[in-house]
Amino acid sequence: MIRVAIQGVRGSYSEEAATNIFGEDTSIVECSNFEATFAAVREGNADHAVIPIENKIVGRIAATSKLLRTNRNRVIEKLPIRVRHVLAGVPYASFEDVVSVRSHIEALKQCRRFFTKHPNIRQVVGADTASSIRNVVRDGDESNAAICSRRAAELYGADIILETIADDVDNWTVFYVIGN
Repeated sequence: MIRVAIQGVRGSYSEEAATNIFGEDTSIVECSNFEATFAAVREGNADHAVIPIENKIVGRIAATSKLLRTNRNRVIEKLPIRVRHVLAGVPYASFEDVVSVRSHIEALKQCRRFFTKHPNIRQVVGADTASSIRNVVRDGDESNAAICSRRAAELYGADIILETIADDVDNWTVFYVIGN
């Protein structure tokens, strides 16, 4: 079975890209950050890694672009994934309850218009989109929400509060498969 490192947890866009490329039976190696993702491949804990490299709204993702240059990994394949951010929260939460929104820094950047329109909502940087909604549901506070995929919201038992909140409805991210 192929072991694929991703930054984040199940339900993240990176996991979606990995399973689209390698299949549903792929062994996902969850990593806490991009450095750990590259290290998993370098140290032999994963056969490949799937990393986001460019997004339609924010452009090149600086952290992964820099790591790709400094780690000298080989790019094996690239795959664009459609990114449909939703605002999700604990079951029965309503938009009026929300005072803070957690997500990966890149997802927060992709929803700038939403935050400009709602300046009283505090942005909280999370490790990734999927763990952000997982933590919101675990904490059970109706005033906290997360930006994530519909799949992540469903996986962790969240309710969708608002649909399609990214600055561009045709948002996408290009993922690279890397190896040694």
